[in-house]
Amino acid sequence: MNYKIIVSPIALKNIEEAVEYYIFKASKKVALDFLNDYKKVYKALQINPFYQIHDTNYRFLPFKKFPYAAFFMIDELSKTVFLNAVFHTSQNPEKYPK
Repeated sequence: MNYKIIVSPIALKNIEEAVEYYIFKASKKVALDFLNDYKKVYKALQINPFYQIHDTNYRFLPFKKFPYAAFFMIDELSKTVFLNAVFHTSQNPEKYPK
């Protein structure tokens, strides 16, 4: 059974900012490639969200092609994944969700 994904407003904002950055600094094609990478992470979380543990509250899954990681929590009873943030991996680790 697939897991339901709930994307937080913060994660949506993180994704939008990354897309805008890639459109203005690179090209629309790079921005679309970023979105495709995000979609792969999203689908992977639907199938099996049990990835690396960041701390007691969060797990994370790095993107394949872009330097980003998705931070999320799992509610096993309701089979729901709460995608809380998408961070560029060169950001200060102190900014990561806790």
